[in-house]
Amino acid sequence: MVLPLMCVLIFPVAIVAIIRAFYFVIYVNGKRPTKTERTKSAKTLIVLGSGGHTTEILRVVQQLNKEKYSPRIYIQTRTDEISSKKVKQVEIDTNEYKIIQISRSREVRQSYLTSIFTTARAILQSFPLIWREKPDLLLCNGPGTCIPPCLVVFLFNALFLTNTKIVFIESFCRVKSFSLSGKILYYLANHTIVQWPELNGATYPRSIFINMLVQIVAQSIQWNLLQEDLTEQLPNELKFHLKNILLRVENFLKNNKSPDVKRLKIDTEWIKSDLVATEACLDRTWEMLNSGYWKDVPINYRYSYSLCSIIKSLLLEISTNAEKDDIKLISVFKEIIQQIDKGILLGAPLPKNKTLLTNIASDLNKHFSSVPETNSKNVDIIKINTEELCTTLFPGFSSIVNYTKPSLETFYCKIFKPKIPALLEGCLEHWQALHLWKDAEYLRRIVGNRTVPIEIGSRYTEDDWTQSLVTFSDFLRSHISSKNEKVGYLAQHQLFDQIPELKNDFSVPEYCSFSDTEEDNEELPDINAWFGPSGTVSPLHHDPKNNLLCQVFGYKRIILYSPDDNENVYPYETRLLSNTARIDPYNPDFEKYPNLQKAKAFMCYLKPGDMLFIPPKWWHHVVGLTPSFSISFWWD
Repeated sequence: MVLPLMCVLIFPVAIVAIIRAFYFVIYVNGKRPTKTERTKSAKTLIVLGSGGHTTEILRVVQQLNKEKYSPRIYIQTRTDEISSKKVKQVEIDTNEYKIIQISRSREVRQSYLTSIFTTARAILQSFPLIWREKPDLLLCNGPGTCIPPCLVVFLFNALFLTNTKIVFIESFCRVKSFSLSGKILYYLANHTIVQWPELNGATYPRSIFINMLVQIVAQSIQWNLLQEDLTEQLPNELKFHLKNILLRVENFLKNNKSPDVKRLKIDTEWIKSDLVATEACLDRTWEMLNSGYWKDVPINYRYSYSLCSIIKSLLLEISTNAEKDDIKLISVFKEIIQQIDKGILLGAPLPKNKTLLTNIASDLNKHFSSVPETNSKNVDIIKINTEELCTTLFPGFSSIVNYTKPSLETFYCKIFKPKIPALLEGCLEHWQALHLWKDAEYLRRIVGNRTVPIEIGSRYTEDDWTQSLVTFSDFLRSHISSKNEKVGYLAQHQLFDQIPELKNDFSVPEYCSFSDTEEDNEELPDINAWFGPSGTVSPLHHDPKNNLLCQVFGYKRIILYSPDDNENVYPYETRLLSNTARIDPYNPDFEKYPNLQKAKAFMCYLKPGDMLFIPPKWWHHVVGLTPSFSISFWWD
């Protein structure tokens, strides 16, 4: 009864709106209104999406003059719990804002049929909201949530009930075509802004190209702290050159605050010259980092590599504003992310800016993660073939104790305190990683553009073993989704310090709260990632700390020996490999290593959701039977 009545009431209004809309569209496509100076602040309505959309629109909000665009009203969906936290961070110094919730137009994977009704509900909720607030400006960047309020604003404007300007900024990830929301909003918005020149062509003549790339790295920097790090931490041989370069970059950005490429005046010669000088400093630092043992390298040179990476990224970022070729822009953007990651991997956290590099890399990846890759092979779900999987105990090997969801008391009294290796089942069911990380597209979106260190070769004790820095997407394509003659292994890497976004998908096991020392140890365990195809091998070795090896997906076979068998497994006598054994448990050479017959070997299999406790100094040999992802937690 209510729905037919609403249709009767809305129908005549819709007819008037359609007539007015024709005039409105003609007006917008025709002569643009004369620019006038505002004498009062603009009441601004900002529509949030979720994830990347929210991050992008809040980056724009941070550039607004808060006095001229006030008060600010944020619209978010009722199922979005994260966006409001991000808004509070942006608005931390002011209270001239509020957050209003409406229903989501369409949930992820919701059917198109039911989304008709949820969108209609969101539109109905937008009518009283727009009428009550009557904003001067509606700012959005294309999430589905923005369609209902934009439609209502368009309708009210057409009926002369409001005079709200709609400014639509297409997402940075849209390089060659508009999003579905963008194709609708292009005709509703007063101004459509695109961030790639290819969208500013004959197909969308009203769009305005503004290159906002210059803001990403520069906005993450606190310049006074960066100058302090440069002055206090760099070797004298590099300090003078880098300090002058950084001053030129800072002055340029201060004098060119507008991100509009049409108004930026860039002298590319000084950028080229400073890039050459920065590369020379990077080369010098690289030489020092690769001289002798890594731990013996003076920390100042690692600080230097971090600072050089930031300065090079700033210079590259500025240079992109003079570039209008999409392919070259993407190429430069990838180079920036790669250099920042090299700074994370080879440099050191700056004393005054400890999270600067990781923050920059995360911001860059959020903007770039959805940009389509060229010549990429799509990988959906990482395939785990278990048909030929053998999980039986080999002759001569003993099993280890097995527990299902042991209590903390049981773990401490029966496993941790006596230092007994144990297989723990059912302890990781709450981890989102168990489901999400098998989705290669999810990993590509979160980690794909990031550079990671890969071990290439059968095992690190062999002559053919080497290391390489590659993007995570390349690693997925070359070693996970397709067969490769050489095994590639992302092994013992602190991936989650480099890319904190992945930490949301798992948690540190409570078992790690126990300590071997009487002192209160509040430090988090060392967390390492182990990701590779079937056939990965970690030779027999031991670690100095307690170890919980947690299996996210895939299967592994582990062989263990007690510390009592140290002499029987024949450790290497060299400094670098003193924690590694010379024997191969699968192919024992009793003539060469006769004492191996005295050693007692244990065997177990790790399946998804299992964790294995390996006590300190226990020897363990690990083989990946399928593509697998593991996380290890090391603690004292």
